[in-house]
Amino acid sequence: MSDEARSKNALVTGGTDGIGKEIARGLARSGHRVAIVGRDAQKGARVAEEIRQTTGNPNVEFLPADLSLMRDAKRLAKEVASRWRGLNYLVHSAGVVRNRRELTEEGVESNFAVNYISRFLLTQSLLPLMETASQPGHAARIVIISGAAQNGTIYFDDVNLTSKFGLLRMVGQFCQANDVFTVEQARRLAANNELRVSITCLKMGVVKTNIRNGRDFPWWMKLLVPLVMDPLLGQTPEEAARSALQLLLGGEYEGVTGALFVKIKKFKQIVPGVNVTEEQIGKRLWELSERLSASSVMQYQKSVSAA
Repeated sequence: MSDEARSKNALVTGGTDGIGKEIARGLARSGHRVAIVGRDAQKGARVAEEIRQTTGNPNVEFLPADLSLMRDAKRLAKEVASRWRGLNYLVHSAGVVRNRRELTEEGVESNFAVNYISRFLLTQSLLPLMETASQPGHAARIVIISGAAQNGTIYFDDVNLTSKFGLLRMVGQFCQANDVFTVEQARRLAANNELRVSITCLKMGVVKTNIRNGRDFPWWMKLLVPLVMDPLLGQTPEEAARSALQLLLGGEYEGVTGALFVKIKKFKQIVPGVNVTEEQIGKRLWELSERLSASSVMQYQKSVSAA
């Protein structure tokens, strides 16, 4: 088989920094065609060039998108579909931690929009491409990069946290949503009987990335993490990416779907609780996700028409 025939297509959101960048580098080093996604076009072009140079793989490109906006997530999916006939690997690594309540232009709490809703919408939009790319015994793979928090609460009646916003509530909510989504998406894909697309979630502990250096990261965590957490539990983006690459490329994970993994000191699979696996919770989150993603795009279209 030629190198071209073995080469597969991969999309990595948050691919210009931290874990996402190192996952993209690993995929490129393995000979795959890689598109990295980020908001800053100049930075994206530099990172794509760097990965091309360090891996010797010319098939690395940058696609701009603001994944706090569902309209941009849909546009990104259309652009990917216009470039590739199939998608083998989808990595959701774009993430933010804003210690303040801020609504997007589409009316969604910004942390929840980036860290969960855009992932749901992008997945649904790209599933046809992934099903096209799959082959018997070689399912297309989705890997969600999430926080290590477990047993959080999804505030279905106040997902924007209008009544009470707090860092731990916010992080717990989007981590729980990613966990439930992983299980529910796998359940729905399995209903087709033939596994053509698998999905797993990798819950990361402390990683030494730029996200905690930004103005949105809480001041007390800026002090606590490097002084206490890093020496005990901190891992580099390269170390964190290795676990994600195992889930994407490892033959031992063929057919593994709906599973949650954690990487703090060690990489291991964890058993989700009933608050993650309960079908009614999964169905409720799915309906909320469809409603939020659709209404976000509709609200924007109405505002444009009115202008």
